[in-house]
Parts: sequence; structure tokens; C-alpha cells
Amino acid sequence: MYLPFKLFKSIFCTLLLINSILCYDNYVPSKRFLHNSVIINDKLLILGGYTFNHYEFEIFYLDLSKSFDNFNLTWTLISDEGLPVYVWRSTSVLSLDNSTVYLIGGLMQNKETHEYDYSNLIYTYDCLTSKWSKPVIDGDKVPPRQNIKGVIENSGKIYIFGGHNATNLTSLRGVSFNDMNVLDTFSKTWTNLNISENLPLSCAEYAANILPNGTIIYIGGLERASNDANYTLVNMKKIKLFNTITYKWSQMNATGSYIGPRWYFSSVLTPDGYIIILGGLSYSGGSIDYVGVSPKLARLDTNQNPFIWSIPPNSEVNAPPYIWGHTANLYNDYMIITFGSELGLNNSVSQVYFYNIKSNRWVITFSPPDSKTITTSTPSPAAEKSKSLAIGLGTGIGALLLISCIFIAIFIVRRIRKRSVILQMPGNIG
Repeated sequence: MYLPFKLFKSIFCTLLLINSILCYDNYVPSKRFLHNSVIINDKLLILGGYTFNHYEFEIFYLDLSKSFDNFNLTWTLISDEGLPVYVWRSTSVLSLDNSTVYLIGGLMQNKETHEYDYSNLIYTYDCLTSKWSKPVIDGDKVPPRQNIKGVIENSGKIYIFGGHNATNLTSLRGVSFNDMNVLDTFSKTWTNLNISENLPLSCAEYAANILPNGTIIYIGGLERASNDANYTLVNMKKIKLFNTITYKWSQMNATGSYIGPRWYFSSVLTPDGYIIILGGLSYSGGSIDYVGVSPKLARLDTNQNPFIWSIPPNSEVNAPPYIWGHTANLYNDYMIITFGSELGLNNSVSQVYFYNIKSNRWVITFSPPDSKTITTSTPSPAAEKSKSLAIGLGTGIGALLLISCIFIAIFIVRRIRKRSVILQMPGNIG
């Protein structure tokens, strides 16, 4: 008679295991900055970062298919496996089919030894299995580096410009780069482009966005002429341009409003050709200047030649505090700002902020578009695989629940029958 109990216990434990593997709802993440974020299938994923006093590497997400406000957020922790290091000051780039996150560069600390570990420049995260791996990358050797931004063009090549490698991990001083490295995500090879004409100075912690025509726009950050010189802030009107078709550098002198120079700021490219930047830090005398940059928010019109800077009206109303080390992602009509460090408080920000790019206003409530107005498209192979996985998993869980109910029913019926037999035996009738 204990068989149904044993089977039920086994099924129940299996269900708990499946649930624990998938995710943890109502997760409360630590405040952080210098992290990464990507959007995959209506989910805003946060990866790693620095949380003051200690490092963490977690993956958790915000479901963007639901309405909420920025004071009532429901985070979900994903149980990920296989990443051997803590990472911050890195860049993350999503593959063309939304199946893989490429985590490139950054400060990397071994989770077991707590020593800095640069044995791998790249780690990949499989969005379907929630597992990390160390891909085998052939081609040219690329030295470790931090404070970079990567972009991917429509042939699956990721472009990484410049950066800084901290050889002194106390002062964070080290080697600067002005090279362009290309990672082919299909052939899994690095190529260091041999360019000498119009080569820019070494540069780090800039903003990088790629236009539909394949031109990468580099804005702001820090640059220096040699490894012995101090960094200086880049003039925000001196725009670096890299053509991914001809592999040539050029520079454009933007016009319009004055935009204070900065680094550790964020940027997004809107569908109508505007680059919106937010926040950042100043820098002077070879050290960080913890003062707010002005303006907090600005936009660059790339539809004009030359590009034009402007400051949207009301962009200071309900704006976030002066922050740096945050991330920005574009989702439909919203620029979504996550975490970061707030100036003057030596503390990181736990809130999420929403800027509506259509109304040019900061809003408190986030609302996804009406499902009726969403344009449908042919799902990618990764999306189809994810859907099949979800259907299969749901079917399996349903079957397990059905089996458990059947065994419970059998157990109850047997107990009732046995009790009936006992009551009918001689000596049990009053």
C-alpha cells in the first residue's frame, strides 16, 4: 500500500526540481553597476556587474510583455550554469537569431580562486539551455581589455574597437588600444584589421551604435595619445565613423547644442535614426570627476549631414538622478534604463526608468503595445526551438500531474475498499 505514496513522492520531487531549474520568481536583485543587459523575446536580461564590496554574476530578467511601474518590479532569477568567472566592465552582444549572448572582455575574477583570470576573452550563454560555455575561437590573438562596446552587423560579425586593459589592478592603469577587432560568430574566428589611414587615438568607454547602412558611430569616452599620457574626454561633437564595408575610418564634426563630454554613459539608436544618450561621468587631471554631466539626456540626429545634437524639451522632468555605469535598451517606444551608480551617494540605483522616445518624456508606468497592433513575422529557428521546448516541457509537467492524480485516486479507492472489508469481518459488527 506504500507504492502510491512512493510514486507520488517521486513525482512531486521531480516537479519541484523542474521548477527550481527553470527560474525563481519575485527575485530581489542586489544594486549594481558596470553590468550588461540585453532584450530577448520580451525579456530584459541583466548580466553580472559590480555590487560594491563584492562581485556577483547572476542572470535575471524583467518580463516586458506585462504592464508595471518602476516602483513595483517583478524580477525572475534564471538558474544558469557554467560561467567560471565574475565579470564587469565588459560588453554583451546578442546573436542575430537571439539564441546566444556573447560576453566579451571586462575584468574577470575566478569564482574559486578569486584571482583575476583572463584565460578566455569570450564566454557564450545559450538562451535556450541557460548554460555558459567557452567557445573555441581561431584566428588572430586579441589581448584582454575592458571598457568596450560591441555591435553586430547583419552578416553576424561583432566589431570591438579599442578599450583599456588594467595591468595595475589597484590603480586600474594599464595599456590602451585603438585597434579594430572583428569576431565572426559563424566561423568563430577573430580578425585584427590592419588599418593605418585615419586611425583614431586609443579610446575607451565610448558609446557605439551601428546604422542600417553598416556605419558604426562612436561617441564620447576617454582617449589618449600614448600609454604614458593621461586620458582626456572626447569632444562630443567629434564623431568617429567606421565603415564596415570598406573598413575605413572617418570623422564628422556634428553641429547643434553643446553636449558636455562624458564616459560611462549609455546610448540607444531609435528606428527613425536618432541616438539618445543618458548620464555619465566627467574626467579631469587624470582622475574621475564625480560631478553630473550636462545635459543628462541628449539626442543626435543621424539623418542630417552633418549630424545634429539637440536637447529634447522636458527631458529633465521626472528624469533619473545623475547616474553612470547603467545600461540602456530600446523596446518599442521605450528606452529602458537599468541600475547604475548615483553620483554623490556612493550607492547604486535599484530602480528602472522609462523614457518614451515618441513623447520625449520620462514616464513611471510601462505598458507593452497592444497585441493587436504588433506586426507578426516569421519566427527564427531559435524561437521555434524555444517554443517547442516550452510545449514539450508543459506537456511533460501536465502528464506528471495527471499520473500523480491517478495514483492518489487509486490509493484512496484501495483504502476505502480495505476499510469496507475490515468492517464486514466477524467481530467488527456491533
